[in-house]
Amino acid sequence: MGLGAVGLMLLGIDWMTRGLKTAAGPSFMQLLQRWAGTPLQGIFIGSISTLAVQSSAAITVTIVGFANANILSLSSAAFVIYGSNLGSSLSAWLVAVVGGSFKMDGLALPILGMAVILKMLSKQSRSKGIGEALTGVALLFLGLSYLKTSFDAVFINVDFAYLTSLGVSGMLLSLLAGIALTVVMQSSLAVVALVVTAVSTGSVPLEIGAAVVIGSNVGTTSTALLATLSATATAKRVASLHVLFNVLTAIVAMLMLKPLLWGIQGIALFVFHDTQPQFILALFHTAFNALGVVLMYPLTPPLIRWLETRFKSPSYQAPFVLDQSSLAIPSLALKTMSMEGMRAGQLIARQALMMAQQRKLDGQLLEDNKQILQNLHLYIAKLAQQGMSAKEAGLLNQLAQNQLRLSMALQQLPGLARHINQDPTAFELEIPYWQALSDAPLPPDPVALRNAYRQFVHDRQKKKQLIVQDVLYERKGQESGGDDLLRLAETRRFNQQMTKALLAFIKLQASFDKQAKQAKATAPDRVDETDPETETQVE
Repeated sequence: MGLGAVGLMLLGIDWMTRGLKTAAGPSFMQLLQRWAGTPLQGIFIGSISTLAVQSSAAITVTIVGFANANILSLSSAAFVIYGSNLGSSLSAWLVAVVGGSFKMDGLALPILGMAVILKMLSKQSRSKGIGEALTGVALLFLGLSYLKTSFDAVFINVDFAYLTSLGVSGMLLSLLAGIALTVVMQSSLAVVALVVTAVSTGSVPLEIGAAVVIGSNVGTTSTALLATLSATATAKRVASLHVLFNVLTAIVAMLMLKPLLWGIQGIALFVFHDTQPQFILALFHTAFNALGVVLMYPLTPPLIRWLETRFKSPSYQAPFVLDQSSLAIPSLALKTMSMEGMRAGQLIARQALMMAQQRKLDGQLLEDNKQILQNLHLYIAKLAQQGMSAKEAGLLNQLAQNQLRLSMALQQLPGLARHINQDPTAFELEIPYWQALSDAPLPPDPVALRNAYRQFVHDRQKKKQLIVQDVLYERKGQESGGDDLLRLAETRRFNQQMTKALLAFIKLQASFDKQAKQAKATAPDRVDETDPETETQVE
């Protein structure tokens, strides 16, 4: 029964988290951008977000992704994570209150019935998400009910108080048990629920339960660390701050364990007139996380300055922003992919410029660019396996199409390099356009990009007419003129694919920025299958 109860709890937490994330959608990203500007706002929004989603691990991984995508600064991300830890401690109150005041299986079944009906009959993704979240809540309550019954039946004769008699060794063993359980379950809420239930039934002494809860706080860092194994320097800095916060908080809480419990028992008796162990443990969990926030508040600026000197990117290229942390929310992953797509397009333009100026193709740079596009392709494939709305699936399809356009452009570079071997001045016409793309900020200005492309098309048309006239008046041979026209056609295809892809990525970025600012301005110009050159000629 106990094993099945833990399974129900883990399943319920998983459903609850996924459902709430689906219900929140892109608005969660906008909320973070809008309310994480100051340290106090970051702590507040981190606490509220974790309470809403009931998963500090999910919020932490999401915040790592946001910092990775430059949606949040390192300082803002740090304080949101501190707030997330505080919010996770408030979840213990849910277990303590519901477990102590209600018959949970009687409460769970009506919730489950209503939730399944809502999920099955709703057509909107947000309503379905709410239904899935409520299903998770019901399963969590059922699991807690069975868990309490199993503790009463199985552990009544187990002497966990023996750990208390071991002194410091017993406390450290309990701490390690909390870390191990959280790493295995990948849910601090499940571990806290387990401990609070055990303490409420009298199976586990309060001090041992408190040490396990401290360990569960440290164990939550495993999720963030796993998410940053192949991440950028920024993501690793955020994860490091998370680890430092939890480890420092755990050290202080262990050193002050008995005084904290004694003080909290006095506060509970004075304020709540209640000294039930589950409430004491919930208050202890909140108190030592709040103490951690107070300790880390003044230490964060110097820590950030120190971390800025660590995890430097080994490559000359800008940090690669796609990693597992960005998959937490599809809208975030789409935004990071559009950013990486723009960077990949700019790097291709930069390589073309270097080829024209240095009169040779850099083979290593070509391989690096191929790897960037391959990573983008693999990331698109991973995101395609995630649950997402129809709108997000449409945007993902557009991203895949434009990633292929960049791949087509990159594949044309070796062919273009042949012309530079035959004629060192072969790309004098293209150099100004490639230079404009290489020097443009990210994201590039779409108006400036279109104007630069139109100027290139205008110059290309004039060059084409000159070649025809040179052949006509025999200033150039037919074969030589044919080679020149072939080169113009090849560079036209190269620039066309690269420009279409960049404009599409810019459009997607602009739509995210517009949502974040809640502006009602007209959407950017539509990028479709028409040839940018044809549009210019029509104009």
